[in-house]
Amino acid sequence: MIQWQRDIWIDAIILTRIFVHAYFFCALSLFNFDDRYRIYRDGILEEEVTDVTDIWPEDSVAFLIGCSFSFDEALTKGGIPLRSVEQNKCVPMYKTNLKCRSSGSLGGNVVVSMRPVKALDVSKMVEITSKFPHAHGSPICIGCPDAIGIQDVNKPDYGDAVEIKSDEVPVFHACGVTPQNIITESKVSFAITHSPGHMFIADLPSDTVF
Repeated sequence: MIQWQRDIWIDAIILTRIFVHAYFFCALSLFNFDDRYRIYRDGILEEEVTDVTDIWPEDSVAFLIGCSFSFDEALTKGGIPLRSVEQNKCVPMYKTNLKCRSSGSLGGNVVVSMRPVKALDVSKMVEITSKFPHAHGSPICIGCPDAIGIQDVNKPDYGDAVEIKSDEVPVFHACGVTPQNIITESKVSFAITHSPGHMFIADLPSDTVF
């Protein structure tokens, strides 16, 4: 089962020869903080590895961005259960038709994560998640997955499908896997990222970084 922690979950990505601004930048070893990394070449996912020490380019730039897993504990404490935890699965993630703001040669569409929530609890979820702007904040879509280009909510592009009960609606948040979609669509020559669902965990308590 997933072990809850009060720490901030952070999606990690390393791009070569691209300067970026980060929410957090730490003097930490990112070579083997996790058990799974993705290697992209010319926008194509080439392989997944467990250590990138030997392939980390000297001229690369690393940055960490917030992850919606950071507010999952707050949702649980607020009485909103998490289906992915109940079913011991990774949260489902989907490519959308929502365009990101382009920057230079980088451009592409937003990826979202989804959590089924009882219709009567949606307002509470919005209130809770809006307090975590560093972790994508409030939802970008509630219900109507087809409105953001998701044809079948039971077939996620990343992660695992989870049950949506009859009294629930799918709630979608922006997702830190978006950069991987950008890498693919922009055909970035080389990049190292985390594998979806395998994030860096910082030592910053999630309820202290609002």
